[in-house]
Amino acid sequence: MKNLTYLLLILLTVPVKIFAQAPKPYTITYIVNKTIDKGEYVDDRRIDKKDKISTNTLIYILNTKKDSISLYDFNDSPVSEKKVPNLCTLTRNQNVLSLNYKNESYTTKLNIAFKDDDKSVLIGEKDVFYLNDFYYKYIRKSIGDNLNIPDLIDFLEDFLPGYNLDDLKYISSYEKYKHKDFKILKGYMESYRTQASDYLDQWNIKFLYNEAGIPKYILKESKEGDQEIEKKLVSSSKGIFKYTKHTNIESRLITDREILIDPNKKTYAEKVTSLQVGLGKESRYETKPISCKSFPSKEFILTSGSISKLKSSK
Repeated sequence: MKNLTYLLLILLTVPVKIFAQAPKPYTITYIVNKTIDKGEYVDDRRIDKKDKISTNTLIYILNTKKDSISLYDFNDSPVSEKKVPNLCTLTRNQNVLSLNYKNESYTTKLNIAFKDDDKSVLIGEKDVFYLNDFYYKYIRKSIGDNLNIPDLIDFLEDFLPGYNLDDLKYISSYEKYKHKDFKILKGYMESYRTQASDYLDQWNIKFLYNEAGIPKYILKESKEGDQEIEKKLVSSSKGIFKYTKHTNIESRLITDREILIDPNKKTYAEKVTSLQVGLGKESRYETKPISCKSFPSKEFILTSGSISKLKSSK
């Protein structure tokens, strides 16, 4: 009789324990950045006199598969003010992937296809990147089969603004910095001018790596010799990579960045100088991470109340 009673207690207890220990289906990455606005300059003369400091809180929520992300972005404002997140999903329809990203201002849709015969990845209709065998096999499985968005963001890192995906740069997996045999060999892109929609730019993209396999140089150059992106490795020490990045958008907006990437801590910091050519006005700012934490969550879409509790607990 005692043994029967003990067995019944076990049967009654197990479901409760299983329910209590059920894993939470989402992961929150909670990032706090500090931005120092260094002001505006004309002819190297500063217009305003004081630096302005703001805090930016980013809350990324990923499902277990990492094919869906919700993003809450609070720039120096009460977190309870925003209730609707930006949403990003990666889906598959036969052999073509579709990345859909929607924020408050616009919607981006990007088709992605893999070509096994020449180990290339087609982005949209014309942009194509050729990879070495190690990197192609990795993203073919991670992105093509498993629909991993952070690995896709890592792959497209230097071209995110052109695809309207720059909001997602902080959720990158940084895998290509951790694996020294992951290499993009070359690329080709096309784009029409924003102020001359009938003018087609055709871009060749060069990728170079140092002896340790670290990306050391990227050049996006048109057939006419215009350089839109030039990125150089300055130093790599203790797993932290320092780059300079020069961007020239149709000779209208010229930006120089000094970038620090820590793949292990998954942090991204930058100092930016941006020149609006037509106005002759230059702006400068610096963004640095204060904290970056990840923890499980039961919710994919947060209420203003749960966001406030989340912020107060951090």
